[in-house]
Amino acid sequence: MSFVTALNDYLVSEIDRQQIPGLGVAVVHHGQIVRLSGYGLANIEHKVPVTPDTIFQSGSTAKMFTATAILLLSQDGRIDLDHPLTRYIPEGPATWADITIRQMLSMMSGLGNFREVFAPTPIDDGVVPINIWQDYNSDQLIALAALSPLIFQPGESYQYSNIGYVLAGIIIERITGQPYYELLKDRVFRPIGMTTAREASWFNIVPNRAAGHSIETGELTSRHWTAPTLLRTADGGLYFSPRDIAHWLIELESPRVLSPELLSIMFEASLLKNGHTAFNNYALGWENAEIRGHHKIRHGGTWDGFRAEIARFPAQGVSVAVLANLQEARVAHIAQTIAGYVDPTLAPYAPIEDTNQASTITDRILLRTILTGRAAPEAFTAEAWDSWSGNGWFDQLIASGGVSCTNSSLQLIEHGCDPRESVRHYSLPTEYAYHMHWFVRRDDDGRVSEMRFSRT
Repeated sequence: MSFVTALNDYLVSEIDRQQIPGLGVAVVHHGQIVRLSGYGLANIEHKVPVTPDTIFQSGSTAKMFTATAILLLSQDGRIDLDHPLTRYIPEGPATWADITIRQMLSMMSGLGNFREVFAPTPIDDGVVPINIWQDYNSDQLIALAALSPLIFQPGESYQYSNIGYVLAGIIIERITGQPYYELLKDRVFRPIGMTTAREASWFNIVPNRAAGHSIETGELTSRHWTAPTLLRTADGGLYFSPRDIAHWLIELESPRVLSPELLSIMFEASLLKNGHTAFNNYALGWENAEIRGHHKIRHGGTWDGFRAEIARFPAQGVSVAVLANLQEARVAHIAQTIAGYVDPTLAPYAPIEDTNQASTITDRILLRTILTGRAAPEAFTAEAWDSWSGNGWFDQLIASGGVSCTNSSLQLIEHGCDPRESVRHYSLPTEYAYHMHWFVRRDDDGRVSEMRFSRT
């Protein structure tokens, strides 16, 4: 069976299995497009098929472009990554004076997130609600962001933050005198051939735009309405097609417009003040992970009835983008499977027979203690405990959200045993339609000597 036939069969089956209206797919191998295609429907009501030129919403994959815009301004000498946030937003609260631009882009600022609501709601537990049916200008967004207390002191931990990237877009606008997406059009989109990439918009006529969907109580529904300004903020407010993203992936593989130095800074895992990375090796708009021992750089996105995944495997020269017009679509797993069709060493893990249920029960108990903040030092070697507790990785994992541990959630996907150690590798689903991989190594007395988490 040919690569194209096998891939088509798989994607058609996933659309049916997951109730996905439509998918756009771009696959690049060693700088060449090897697959650019659409599957299913961009618009169910009018039965319009997805094509390589169908326009999807970016969700948080836009963060890689916002980070690129900041890095371009840094190269121009117009912003310094290590300058304080208040240098560019001086009206911000005093607590922002210790936040650097680099920390803001790497999710190490201490800033949190807005909670999406549909009507005015009071602040609860330090999280500021934002009415997504109301338009806000930049000053109002800054004022709302200022109401949220810092979760931790800047540089001391990690917390995924949309607020930080909303502020990054405002900073770009203040420096350039134009919205962040206009800078991207001029410096990135047009030069590399992303001819239809643009800001998200309710009111503009956007040719080939897909309709977003969600699943509510088992039924497919249309997306909810979002106020125009909130649809295009710099944390996730772009439109692009599979063809646009194919050109982006080619640029990342063989840069012509962006300098190798810029890309190196963007992809390199950022460091906390103590010199260690966050538990998920977040960089600037990208997350570093590992699959079967291979380096993976990725970011996902969810917004407005859409879901996106953009992933790169540098050593193999494989890059994949999957765009879906369903908010719950498991596009990260689809992207990994596609990568496996291109290079079998990148195939996603599959569950294996668990012949040692006692070890799984022990690990499940351990995971529950971790997720409830009750991890005990005696369960770890001294070095492993120092790494996880000293770097705040336990708290970062809990704060990342969505991870749970039930009797059926842990799926064994790899194991190995010898007299000196036990190695087990699990997959566990999250609330956000991706899977978390958990690698745990124990020494001969049963204590955890190494532990890693990564998303797929």
